[in-house]
Amino acid sequence: MQIHSFIFNWRGQYEKAKYKEKQLKDLGLKVTVINSDDTVTAQEVDWINIGECSYFTSQFLMALKLFDGDILFHIQADASYDNWNKLIEDAKIYYEKYKWGIYAPNVDYTWYDSTRTDISQVKFRDDANLRLISCPDCTCWFIHKDIIEEFNNRQIDMSPYKMGWGWDIIFPGISFLKSRLVIRDYNHTIEHPPGTNYNKNQAEVEMQQLFNSLPNDLKVMFSLIKGDRQQILQMFKK
Repeated sequence: MQIHSFIFNWRGQYEKAKYKEKQLKDLGLKVTVINSDDTVTAQEVDWINIGECSYFTSQFLMALKLFDGDILFHIQADASYDNWNKLIEDAKIYYEKYKWGIYAPNVDYTWYDSTRTDISQVKFRDDANLRLISCPDCTCWFIHKDIIEEFNNRQIDMSPYKMGWGWDIIFPGISFLKSRLVIRDYNHTIEHPPGTNYNKNQAEVEMQQLFNSLPNDLKVMFSLIKGDRQQILQMFKK
């Protein structure tokens, strides 16, 4: 499987993004850095520089445009880990075993922690470290091309929703509609500092607008992911 990795950089994260780029390239991965820090464009001519007015949605739309592989591996610049190689190898191993739609490590910190995401009825008998979850967070995740192709086919216009809340709900929703697992691997925990540098009130308003724009099947999935996530299992009984 060909993995195309994307790192999203913004002001204040340059050293972390640069270090992560080297880590992944040293593993032989194809790495694209999508940058919205105007102070580093001159020295990073190989990065995809999209301007400081860009936030998560513009970065993710660019990643989808440039994606060339079987799996899109996205990491936020402020996320850190000391064993990317093992995480990547496990993503491959568990894809062969479970044909997941989305695979993600645990993240510390994320609002979407185990208490808000784990689907308790499902146990992986041979892999106690894995959980079926409703939402993986979008700090660090692997998305199979089948899910991306379905997203593209649906022609969902995400461009109005600048801050990007909802991407990590839409893609799991599509995955569940295709009866593909969304898995979190608790053997891997990514370090991620709490806090944001954007307007959360605007992000909340945008997410509600996004929900209102969705087709009915994705509205149902959106509501289950944010609400009664245990009912998601019904998607695998069809």
